[in-house]
This record gives sequence, structure tokens and C-alpha cells, in this order.
Amino acid sequence: MVNAAVGQAQDSREHLKLAQQFFQLVGGSASECDTIPGRQCMASCFFLVSQFDDVLVYLSSVKKFYFNDDTFNMNYGQALASTSQWREAEQAFLLVQGERIKNDYVYLSWLARCYIMTQKARLAWELYLKMDTSGQSYSMLQLIANECYQMGQFYYAAKAFDVSSHHTAH
Repeated sequence: MVNAAVGQAQDSREHLKLAQQFFQLVGGSASECDTIPGRQCMASCFFLVSQFDDVLVYLSSVKKFYFNDDTFNMNYGQALASTSQWREAEQAFLLVQGERIKNDYVYLSWLARCYIMTQKARLAWELYLKMDTSGQSYSMLQLIANECYQMGQFYYAAKAFDVSSHHTAH
């Protein structure tokens, strides 16, 4: 876990590679492979190398034990969204209860993307409206503008492009 945290914080490929190897070592061991922690280790290993179909195999097998776990639901939602399972991802994200995660830009941007991909651009726009004005709110506008445009939700794309053009003008 330490290698994964340091690797992500410092963008260190070396630490991420070590984390992946340790997760695989524990998750693949005879004593842990069929345990909940062992399956989580394998999911973490595959998460670090962006093999989200494999992440879902392991997380799905332990999901019933983590129904109310915010970190699990966040990770499960990301894996589902990364495999374009937008409705299921939205459901996982909406299970998150803690304010720390719910106010995090990563969470908000994934949830917004889920809303847009399931033709609920208005809900993505409402997420943006609740954000304080910051670089992250500008990033959210860009996400909404571009994703809505690609999905043919032109009203919200135009709103987001319009507001973001005022951001850059000031």
C-alpha cells in the first residue's frame, strides 16, 4: 500500500511497479488467493496496470462484503466506468456516503461522466454548480462541455463552453 501511495503521489513508475508486484505476490499466494484480502490484492494489482476487466472479476467476488464501504464503491465505480458500464458505475458512485470522497474532484468528474454517458447531462451540470470556483470547477466545465458535445447533449455542451469562455476571459 505504501508503494502504491508513494508511486501515485510522486508519479513514480518504480514504486507503482513494486506495489503491483507485492499485490500480485500476496494475492496469488496459496494461502491468500481465496481470501477477501487476497482478492483485493489482485484487484489492486490489476488496477495499477489499468486492466479493469480483471479488476472487476476480483471486486465483484467480494462486493457483498463491502456494500457500505466508500473506498470500495469508489474503486468499483472507477473500474466499471473504465469498462464503459456507465449505469452500474453510477450506482456504485452513488453508494458513497463520506463527504471527503464526495467532494473530491476525481469522484465528481467520474460521476459527471456517468451522468453524461447515460443521457443525464442536467445532473452533471448540477454537480458543477455545487462546486466552488476553482481550477477544478474549470476542469469540470471542460469535461462537461466536451463529453456532452460528443454524446450529442448540445444544450449543456453549449452552456459549459459559454461559461468556460468567461472563465478564460477574466
